[in-house]
Order: sequence, then structure tokens, then C-alpha cells
Amino acid sequence: MYRPRLSSLAVFALLALAALTVGCSSPPEDALLRQFFRASQLRDNGTLSNFAAASFDPRTDGVVTNFEIVSVSEERRTPLSLQDLAKAHDQARQANDEFSKKMKSYQDTNLEAIERVLKAEAAGRPATGRDAAVQTAWRKWRDEAAVSSKAVSEARTKLNAERPIAELSLQQGGQSVDVTTAAGEMISKDVTINADVRAPSGETSPKKMVVSLQRAVMKVGGQERTGRWIITKIAS
Repeated sequence: MYRPRLSSLAVFALLALAALTVGCSSPPEDALLRQFFRASQLRDNGTLSNFAAASFDPRTDGVVTNFEIVSVSEERRTPLSLQDLAKAHDQARQANDEFSKKMKSYQDTNLEAIERVLKAEAAGRPATGRDAAVQTAWRKWRDEAAVSSKAVSEARTKLNAERPIAELSLQQGGQSVDVTTAAGEMISKDVTINADVRAPSGETSPKKMVVSLQRAVMKVGGQERTGRWIITKIAS
């Protein structure tokens, strides 16, 4: 069978075209960022809620009319300690509940004396007689109650700092994953871009920005699941 042979010039042209095609291909982060800036311009919060925990409000930040990716950092992996954080939060909450029951029991038993103590404190007078002992005890109860409530609040804050991004990343078809029962890690990277930004006042100027992306990788039901990238921060 006759097969035409390409000249050296034709071969060179094909190789150049292939190199150009590869060189012009967009990095995978490009499509995500374009979708983000387009939805931001339209203030399409429904779309943004699927893949972004950061915002770029056209009323205050302006509109990105065009951008070019300058660099993408190496991926960073950190263990997700959601199981431990959830356990710590549950333990702090249970301890606070038990303490509240004991405090209420003391209050119910000494209610009249506590009321007299509170009136004395409001009037700036010292408690006297047996009320002085109740005042000392009640102050201790209140101080310990504040410490117990703070422990619950701090445990909840730590849990909520990591939980939402992991849940959003792993969400599929509107179905959430209980990330507090799964082990895994969070993958992070930064995308540096040069963007043309039209300010709310109308003028357009170049701006360098760093967009932070994160996604969770966890074992769910015995199978590893890789979440989608979530835009978590934009810095300029």
C-alpha cells in the first residue's frame, strides 16, 4: 500500500503546531478561577456556594475582566484532625452539661441566700453572716461556669475552622458527608495571577493576586474520596 511520505518541512510544521498546542493549553486551575470571577461579577451566590468560601464582591472589590496564571505552588498536605476535634467538643459539652446540673442544684438549695447576696453586690454592700460563705461559694461557681463555657466555645471554634471546607469539598449531589467520622487530609495550594480589575468607580488597573485553594481527601465508607477544589482565600 502506498503511503505518502512527509517532507522534513511538513514534519517540522506539525511538531511546531503540537508544541504550540501544548504551550497554549490552560492549566486546570484556569477554568475554576474563570467560573469564580464570572459568578462573582453576576453576584451568583448560588453557584459560588458550590466551590467557594471566599468572595470577590463587584460592589467593593471590582470586577476581574481578564487574568493570567503566573504560577501554581506545590501542593501542601496536612492531616485532618476532625475526629479528634469533634470528640474534644463532645467531651467539653458533656462536662459543661454536668457542671450546669451541679450548679443548678446548689442554686436551688441556696436560692434565698443567693438572692440576698446578689442584692448586696448590686448595692455595693458586703454579704454578712452565713450569706458571706454563700457569696464566696457562688462566686466560685460563676467563675468555674465561665471556664467551662469557654472550653466548649474554644472546642467548637477549632472544629468549625476545619469542618466547613472539608464538607463542601466532599459534598456530592447535595449530599453531605459526616467528616467527623472519617480520617483524611487537607490539600492546599496557591495560584498567583495577574489580573485586570475594573474598580467600582470604573477605571481598570492591573493587580497581582494570590488565590488559595483547598480540597479534602478522606476515607468514607472504607473508600478514599477526593473532594473538589474550594477557593478559600484571595489576597492581593
